Amino acid sequence: MRELQDPKLLSHYLRKYHIQSFFDTRDLPFRLYEYAPGEMINVVHPMDESIKFIVEGIFDHYAIQENGDPYLIAHCNGFGFMGDLAFCGRNPVGRYQEVIETVRAVELPLEPLRKTLENDNRFLRFLLDTMAQRMTMSMHIRLDGTSAEDALLAYLKWRCPDHTIRNVSETAFHLNYSRRQLQRVLKDLTERGILSKTGKGHYTLRTQ
Repeated sequence: MRELQDPKLLSHYLRKYHIQSFFDTRDLPFRLYEYAPGEMINVVHPMDESIKFIVEGIFDHYAIQENGDPYLIAHCNGFGFMGDLAFCGRNPVGRYQEVIETVRAVELPLEPLRKTLENDNRFLRFLLDTMAQRMTMSMHIRLDGTSAEDALLAYLKWRCPDHTIRNVSETAFHLNYSRRQLQRVLKDLTERGILSKTGKGHYTLRTQ
């Protein structure tokens, strides 16, 4: 991790993603940081130290299960926000964000600004909306006991913007199934006409 001392680049990201519009408070001390591939964002810069607006790059957000295996929660790219739970006094253990392609984040130090942000109505509304979106999304993540077929269909419907998967191994990792198990489900759904195979490892949910 390194801080990028480039005011013009910082201003570019602030304008591009309208970040200042999320706050009533003016002249906040935004900083721009860069994380290299392989770094764990929340390890080198813990969530309880800063709130982060991801403005560039790709990272995997995953949890470590009780048996020690990783469980992929999300493959993240594009603009995003991190630090809502830490701001609310919750910092789940066993969660990691591993950088896949160089990540840049516009950040604010949390503790020096906590009282200010707790009284910033626009930021609190932004925070509430962000958490509501995540709660809505979590309703579509499979629960224990859900069949592999239902889990895959929910993933295609709610987590894939074009209802298409392009990497069987990545999808199996995300759903916490083996590649062989997922291949059987894909084959069955394709034969039943629910999915269409559109390329090597590419499967699309057919419209009804």
